Formats: sequence, C-alpha cells, structure tokens
Amino acid sequence: MKKSSNAILFIAAGIYLALGTVAGYTTVNAIVLLLLGIERYRSDRSRISIVVMAVSTLVLVITQLALFVIIVLISLGIYYFRVRPQEFGTSAGSHRLLLNMRLDEQSWVMHSMSIWNALGEVRMDISLAVPEDKETTIVLQGLIGDLDLIVPEDYGLQVDASVLLGQVSFQKVKENGVIHRLSWKSPNYEQYDQKLKLQLFYLVGDIRIRTV
Repeated sequence: MKKSSNAILFIAAGIYLALGTVAGYTTVNAIVLLLLGIERYRSDRSRISIVVMAVSTLVLVITQLALFVIIVLISLGIYYFRVRPQEFGTSAGSHRLLLNMRLDEQSWVMHSMSIWNALGEVRMDISLAVPEDKETTIVLQGLIGDLDLIVPEDYGLQVDASVLLGQVSFQKVKENGVIHRLSWKSPNYEQYDQKLKLQLFYLVGDIRIRTV
C-alpha cells in the first residue's frame, strides 16, 4: 500500500514538473487550484470555492490568453454547429459570460432553449415546469458548468451529455475523471405524451440528472 502511494506521488510530481516546464508553473498551479475549487464547491457550495475558481480562471486567461481564446472559439463553434435554428424559433441560441439559472423553487414555463456560457450554475426541476410544447429541447454548453436537473419519470427523455474533465451522473450511474459521455434514450420514446431532449456539453463540469 505504501509503495503504491509512493509510486502515485512520484508520478504526480513528474507530471507536475513536465507540465510546468512546458506550460509554465503559474499556469499549472492555476489549473490545480481550479480543480480543487470545483471539488470543494461540489461538497459545500462555499463562497471561498467560487473565489478560488474565479481567481484561478482569471490567472489562466491572463497567462494563456491565446489558448483561452482558441478554446472559447472552438467551444462556440461546436455549440452553433449543434444548435438547430428550427428548434428554437428565430434565434439559433444565446451566449453569456456568467449563467445562474434557478428554476427549482416554483412553477415555471418550459420552452426550448439553447445557451452557451463561460461559467454557469443551473438548477432546474422539470417536475415544476409547465411545458409549451409536447417536445422540448434544452441545450446547455460552455467552459465550466455545474448542473443539477430533475426530470419526471413520465417524460420521454433523451440525453446527450459530456464533460472533458469532471463528473456525469444519471440515475444510479456516476462517473468521475477525464472525458465522460452519456448517451441515453427512454425506451419507446416516441410514445410518450411529453418529451424532453437534453444536450449538455462542458469542458469542465459536474452534470447531475435525476428522475422523480
């Protein structure tokens, strides 16, 4: 056990030194702090974790501006490629720097939506929603996201969710780590009176989908 711990420590130290040499230690330290802030935020939702994430993200933007711009442009390109204008009326989607969506405390009107965000937190209880249409499509995509979605069991559900780094959980399946994707569709989807399509994509994220 001790040998395994030492091996992991040496490997981690080697990776840290290698990345520091290539990308710079300021960048690597900012990434480590960002990951620690995300992990802390998952457990206690504290303000200090938000501050750590914000500061580390700012440091990354300053030290790796060109790389950050490239990542944002690629993410936006993928977003607009996925969004289909006919599903969202005249608008093909919107983008925001910060997104704080709370739809889990009272009744709300649900319609198809598509939003790209740099940093987002979403709490959405579909059981409280009054749907406008028989089939609704919700697209949420961005750089960093924390999503908690509740879906009634009597909905036909189609899910396509992925994170490059983080966690995706659905029903009793929960996966942590690097590059996770979930693709799932209710059996006999077309026979449900009410249908919901979820398309959720983040570079770093914590995506939780629960059914009630």
